[in-house]
Amino acid sequence: MTAVSRDLGALFAFALGACVGSFVNVVAYRMPREISLATPRSFCPHCDRPLPMRANIPIFAYLGLRGRCLMCGGPIPFRYFLTELTLAVAAAYLYLFFPPADAFARFALCAALYAIGLIDYDWRVIPNLITFAGIPLGLAAAALAMPEVGPRSAMIGVVAGAGVLFLTGEAYLLLRGHEGVGMGDVWLLGMVGAFLGWQGVLFTLFFGSIFGTIGGIAFALAGGAPAPPEAVVPEAIAEVTGARRGAPPPENPDGGPSLMRTEVPFGPFLALAAAIYGLFQPQLAHWYLSR
Repeated sequence: MTAVSRDLGALFAFALGACVGSFVNVVAYRMPREISLATPRSFCPHCDRPLPMRANIPIFAYLGLRGRCLMCGGPIPFRYFLTELTLAVAAAYLYLFFPPADAFARFALCAALYAIGLIDYDWRVIPNLITFAGIPLGLAAAALAMPEVGPRSAMIGVVAGAGVLFLTGEAYLLLRGHEGVGMGDVWLLGMVGAFLGWQGVLFTLFFGSIFGTIGGIAFALAGGAPAPPEAVVPEAIAEVTGARRGAPPPENPDGGPSLMRTEVPFGPFLALAAAIYGLFQPQLAHWYLSR
């Protein structure tokens, strides 16, 4: 591969990743609200008017419009731009440093993890529609396209990932009387195991817990995690994710923030740790084995 073709390929991967990032934003907004992913066409959440094509160009539309809706001037969340840019950079990086099939599988995982992280942060639920589809896809990818993982490690990863987190959640429910780990998190770690094997599960659990602890402290100091955008989780989403079991977490009698009582969505931190491992698995494995 010549330098020119390599650069052009990376540029194409960047553009494709930005487009996928735009779609991930659509999934994160529409899926919890039970809006079709296909229709209606993209619209402004403030004025509900359809967006013209020039306002839908990933990355450049946000920059050109300075983060404002073309029709009503309402603010466009910065995370839309960040999602498009992050997945664009991830796609270009994977194209440059992994074989095509391996890069595609890892990018698909990163896109799914990003959507899951956004939805769980907003709604405190992880749609099984994504994780249930991701587990068999991950097993197939590990067997056919990801030689550093392989089918045996992937199978162990599914069982170990989902099993360990499920048992942890059951123990927490038994001891504390309310749910500490949702079933959505369980299936998320099962999907991670399918794509990244049992080594990826260990990395995700360890660093996801560290990220979650840091995030929990930050949320507690800020007065708690942001509330979901709607008062009630849509019934269909709650049914397929097993929203909450047991009594709610006890309130802080002093009314202020409490580290032990701050409810923090775990999915975004697991997703972040898994994405880091998926992107940098060879470097991390080399670093660990060389210790």
